[in-house]
Amino acid sequence: MIATLKKLTILLVLAAIIISFAVPVFAESVTDDIPDITSAAIVTEATTGQVLYEYNSHKRLPMASVTKLMCLLIWAEEMEKGSFDYDTVITATARANAMDGSVIWLNVGEEMSAYDLIRSVVIASANDACVAVCEHISGTEEAFVSRMNKRAQELGMTDTHYENCVGFDADNHYTSAYDTAILSAAVARYDCYNEFYSTRLDYVREGERQTQLLNTNKLMQSYNGIIGGKTGTTDKAGCCLSVWAKRGDMTLCAVALGCKESEQRFAACTALLDYGFAGFEVFRIAVSADMLSPIPVTEGLGKQVDVRVKRLATIVIPKGSSKRIQYTSSTVETLTAPVAYGMKVGELRAALDGEELFYGEIVTTSEIEELNFFSSLRIMLESLFSL
Repeated sequence: MIATLKKLTILLVLAAIIISFAVPVFAESVTDDIPDITSAAIVTEATTGQVLYEYNSHKRLPMASVTKLMCLLIWAEEMEKGSFDYDTVITATARANAMDGSVIWLNVGEEMSAYDLIRSVVIASANDACVAVCEHISGTEEAFVSRMNKRAQELGMTDTHYENCVGFDADNHYTSAYDTAILSAAVARYDCYNEFYSTRLDYVREGERQTQLLNTNKLMQSYNGIIGGKTGTTDKAGCCLSVWAKRGDMTLCAVALGCKESEQRFAACTALLDYGFAGFEVFRIAVSADMLSPIPVTEGLGKQVDVRVKRLATIVIPKGSSKRIQYTSSTVETLTAPVAYGMKVGELRAALDGEELFYGEIVTTSEIEELNFFSSLRIMLESLFSL
């Protein structure tokens, strides 16, 4: 009896160990530590926009040089349109020359390639270089800032307003962690800055005016899968960071705003990314054939019409949970001609543990013409002339 109890105890211990490895354990430190070291934080999946963790994510806060992410987005969009490129020569204005903080000491009238100016912004957050590029695109910084606010509205960034293009503290200059994640995902779609993100140390100019560019984003050299990001620090905003990283099919955006110490933003974003990669996976909604059976058609030239889901989706789910996803579908029993292409005839839903993950319309894949005298006559004539 004692031997049996010992064996049972051992088996229970082994089972507990196996379960602990089989079920993803979400980092408790995320919920425990994030509120202590940030004013707001979030981690999202970039492609779907799904929120995996959030804390004060809609709180409006200053964001320092994280502001420049919007500049990077608009610049990338302009280069994509062909408005300018890295070879474009840009002339520094008095406004650019007057910038303080992180700068590359542009002189009034100094000419520099867009390549050198933009890498100065991405690597070293150079304020004068940022203003020079923005003025080149829109004429003035004020005009470019108006464009920044317009683009924010287009992206659905409802908790964001810009007063300048570089991130200086101002009463009406703010964003939220949620909005920053939206913006980061938009920037992450462009790879034109990737070589700059990963550069730790570089230089612009040669000779006596050579200026060092030092990257302050420590995660770029230490985090597995990191692609890009932007740091920011001011007295009012504290230490801020937005980064994105990719492993396998999943790209995550992590944001930490309002940290008191520089190291806290890196610790927060590391924890957020770890949480996402350890606990979640990308899943493509699948549809079985029996859910999409053809629908009978009456009074038509065709006896039935095939159907499909109008829009399938990729979603993010907890790791190992795909087998628990349940699908339900419903379609009309019959259709009466005429049947239009793309007509809604049903719905498909997918749920995980009772929570709906996906909703999609089931639509027809072709049109079925009504059977009448004229359609019958046309078919007869087509058959006759095809002989």
